[in-house]
Amino acid sequence: MTSTLTRKRALGLIATTTGLLAPAGVRAQATRIRVSTLPTGDTYAFAFYARDGGFFSKAGLNVDVLPVNEPSSIMAGVAGNSIDVGFVDPPLLANAYNRGLPLAYFAGGGLYSSEAPTTVLCTSPTTSLKTARDLHGKTVAVIVVASIGAAAIRAWLTANGADPDQVKIIEMPFTTMVTAVEKGDLAAAFLGEPYLTQALQTNRIKVWAKPFDAIGPKFFINACFSTRGWITSNPELAAKMSQALSEAARWANSHHDDTAVILAKYGKVPVEVVRAMNRVRYADYDPKLIQPVLDTAIKYKLVAQAVTAADLTLKVPGL
Repeated sequence: MTSTLTRKRALGLIATTTGLLAPAGVRAQATRIRVSTLPTGDTYAFAFYARDGGFFSKAGLNVDVLPVNEPSSIMAGVAGNSIDVGFVDPPLLANAYNRGLPLAYFAGGGLYSSEAPTTVLCTSPTTSLKTARDLHGKTVAVIVVASIGAAAIRAWLTANGADPDQVKIIEMPFTTMVTAVEKGDLAAAFLGEPYLTQALQTNRIKVWAKPFDAIGPKFFINACFSTRGWITSNPELAAKMSQALSEAARWANSHHDDTAVILAKYGKVPVEVVRAMNRVRYADYDPKLIQPVLDTAIKYKLVAQAVTAADLTLKVPGL
């Protein structure tokens, strides 16, 4: 990676000294922005809504939305400069920051709302589990171990009189959680949409609890981030991206029928399922809605060193 970055800097210096670089305005118009997100789930579909709803093009942005299968790939892509912008949750970004990676949030994303939860703790319809303490010695699955979901599970266990250290929390894709619960390999799974609604419609699982409520009634599940270098080197593009996402948020929050079609297309989910499930709301970036997640993740050692929302935030010049 170092040699590649060195070559890029060298080429940039040569172009500058020979007058080959176009004016800043021309570069901004020609620049293609590579945005990475997950292809499934309402929370991470924000970028698709912004693109297919026409908000990126309206802002004069030339955007490619590149789906990947896991959040760690988004982080690696942005850190390695193969991706310009991505969406990740606060614990993942905090751990990257603590490793010295120059990454920062600069625009909004998807919110958790206790009124319409899109990820909940599920068990078998025939389970004997009654209290959180019944999970002692048992296994619970989350999509990523060092993540917002694992932090929420530990906080919920504590709040309900259980010892998180006596519950085994493992990583498992949403796609296999329901089958694992049915087979008895898992006592419970922290399952997200649209898999949640699909499983509920066929009576394969039942909802047991809302662990995210142990963090707070509303907070960012993810937000838009990039490298600090990209944001400071491209302030106009970053500002336009933030403004486009702001407009897309207002539209997506009030046009669920339209966004259901988009999510069904990219998530390969029947549109009827999307219309039946709880929907994520989106918001402009606010560090206050990041901090409760960080506090919980730090408390349960899913983030090794203390970090604040301010540490993870870079204000876009001009906004």
